[in-house]
Amino acid sequence: MPSAELVGYSNLALYSAMAVFTVSMLIFAAYLAALGPVTAERGSKRRSRELVAAGNASVGTPTAGSVSARTPTDAPAPADAVQAEGVPASDPPVGEPSARARKTGNIALYLAWLGTLLLVASVVMRGLAVMRPPWGNMFEFATAGAAAASLAYCLLARRRHWEWLGLFVIGPILLTLGLAMFAFYTEAAELMPALKSVWLVIHVVVAILAVAVFTIGFSMGIVYLVKRRREEHPPARRNFVETLPPAASLERAAYGLNMVGFILWTFTLVAGAIWAQKAWSAYWTWDPKEVWTFVIWVVYAAYMHARATAGWEPRKATWIALAGYVCVLLNFTVVNLLFTGLHSYSGLK
Repeated sequence: MPSAELVGYSNLALYSAMAVFTVSMLIFAAYLAALGPVTAERGSKRRSRELVAAGNASVGTPTAGSVSARTPTDAPAPADAVQAEGVPASDPPVGEPSARARKTGNIALYLAWLGTLLLVASVVMRGLAVMRPPWGNMFEFATAGAAAASLAYCLLARRRHWEWLGLFVIGPILLTLGLAMFAFYTEAAELMPALKSVWLVIHVVVAILAVAVFTIGFSMGIVYLVKRRREEHPPARRNFVETLPPAASLERAAYGLNMVGFILWTFTLVAGAIWAQKAWSAYWTWDPKEVWTFVIWVVYAAYMHARATAGWEPRKATWIALAGYVCVLLNFTVVNLLFTGLHSYSGLK
């Protein structure tokens, strides 16, 4: 029988994680506010000074014996002229975060770590309460997926200094936890017979990791599209967007994340087919869940192909990746709640 005490502690840890993530999200928003517009303007002025310095270097310094008098035409080349001579005009100004902004970002990231640890503890206690892997229904899959996404983000943010991405990752994670607790909650219980297999660990764990990476890739793709538009249409007033890495760097990061997620999802599809053969004596039954898993794979495969095809603009390919993540959401919500099949394990029916 499930341990009611451990279930209670698990729910308490989940509520605590949600509270900590809420504070972390607000501080991440404050961090972005601290980045602009002052920091962006500082970066713009620094960039202008660099361009003027480049112009002075291109004009050259008079040597001894040369004519020292300078005519108006000897003046340093303006920034626009320097850009025309080879410095890309689209190079976005990037300002260094102020000490206050760095401190704010560090606090937000520390709180994200705390929320992640509380969430992982909640998932572990849920599993111990029922003595099985804690991902046998929608509630458990959602909390485990949110834990994987938050842990992946914290590790990447620490290594790559992605504090600026925190708001766009912690926000969806917090929304997922809210839906899990208030819409998908299922009492702890034993697994259905079809789920009692070692493939539950292999298949579902890889699926959770894939969705976690797709989530961060989705957030990165959104930021890339915003940054790309700002680079093409500079605003009259700058804000934190101008302090973010160049759009090309953001797109490459999103591509790398989606590539990792695609590889994991491919293994999810293959492992699911093997499990289906062992459970139902057939590798493929055209079950709604199987079909949508394949649809997700096809959409992300199309993104990978478009990304590698000459002539395809990265922005257009990114929209395909975003469509793939929408399919992931539909697979988790609509397919689980409205379709009946061999994978009806939501716990809500």
